[in-house]
Amino acid sequence: MNIHKIWQGIVVVFIVFLLAGPGSVAAQDDQGAYSREQLTQMLAPIALYQDALLSQVLMAATYPLEVVAADRWIRKNPLLTGENLNRALIDQDWDASIKALCHIPTVLAMMSERLDETTNLGNAFLAQEDEVMDVVQELRSRAYRERNLRSDDKQKVTLKIDGTIIIEPADPQTVYVPYYNTRYVYGSWWYPAWPPWYWGPGEIVVGRDIYFWPNVYVGFNFGFGYWSHFDWPGRTIIIDVHQRPRFFRPDHHWPTDPGRWHHEPDHRRGVVYRDRSTAERFGQVRGPGQVYDRKVRGFPERDQSGRPTGRPPTETRRDNNMKRPDQNRESIKRNETPRSRERSTIFDGEGNGREENQSSARGRNSRGDMDRNRPQQRSPSGNEQREERGGGGNGGGGRGRSPR
Repeated sequence: MNIHKIWQGIVVVFIVFLLAGPGSVAAQDDQGAYSREQLTQMLAPIALYQDALLSQVLMAATYPLEVVAADRWIRKNPLLTGENLNRALIDQDWDASIKALCHIPTVLAMMSERLDETTNLGNAFLAQEDEVMDVVQELRSRAYRERNLRSDDKQKVTLKIDGTIIIEPADPQTVYVPYYNTRYVYGSWWYPAWPPWYWGPGEIVVGRDIYFWPNVYVGFNFGFGYWSHFDWPGRTIIIDVHQRPRFFRPDHHWPTDPGRWHHEPDHRRGVVYRDRSTAERFGQVRGPGQVYDRKVRGFPERDQSGRPTGRPPTETRRDNNMKRPDQNRESIKRNETPRSRERSTIFDGEGNGREENQSSARGRNSRGDMDRNRPQQRSPSGNEQREERGGGGNGGGGRGRSPR
């Protein structure tokens, strides 16, 4: 094992340790909503994912510690695929969206390795779901106008009469994961102070084309008719109760009525929410007289009347929780060098439940490696699909709970 992989493993363990914290947690001071610039920056690398895959990524991002746990588990069990993987997943106590991404390990690995970006993405989706979906459509529209988003042998792109753009797999049984240069696929980047993130293999690719990972995932229905899809007019994710996944645990709740997805705080594993409003929605606000359990982090006991453990509040700026991309990449230097600005990271003042402390300790022995095959350039685009009738996306029924 080379030094790079050793350090990569150490960094992952350290990040999980930072997220792991007291059993009784308090939300950070309200930091305000993410700006349009921030949302555009974080959504640029995934906005062109096929709808079903994108919905899984957004839901899974709200459970960052389960992302890390699942990625480590997949790395330790690389031979599990298809139905064998489904059977093994039944015993794992993870959210259904996390289990679904175990079938797409390249995406799961990127989310785990870029845990601060993933956590920001999940926080944004929980607090600003409408705006997140609006920004996704804005990015798709820009790529479409630049003629960089078109139907081909891997995906079907449909432009609705209301302007909504839907991306589906050309074959419902086959999933191709796209990657692209976020600085060019949407045209000239319009927020120079907020350069877009890049999620892909190796260095940033050059040009405006959309490429696809060499890995092709066959036999797992991730199509638009799968158990989650977007209701674009309603700006939400809909759970299809008739498409219960085979990896679902029989002792867990599956919604009986179709309806919008609901976040499950239990799968958050104690990771604090970014703002007080979201924390209050999901019951993660410290009440009067509650203090942190110092024993969780190995601190000596002290009186309940003492001040709660934790870092002092960070400065509450709208953008203080965003982390700028690494400006030292040689590949970025070849294109441009955006001006830098210091910001605190998503981990400032955050804590987590005691359960994941045990997970982080076990994870120190887990090592893995992503498949770094050379990318395959896609074939020239085919003709896009334009729909002359109908609205955008499927509508939702009554309210339902998300799968657990």
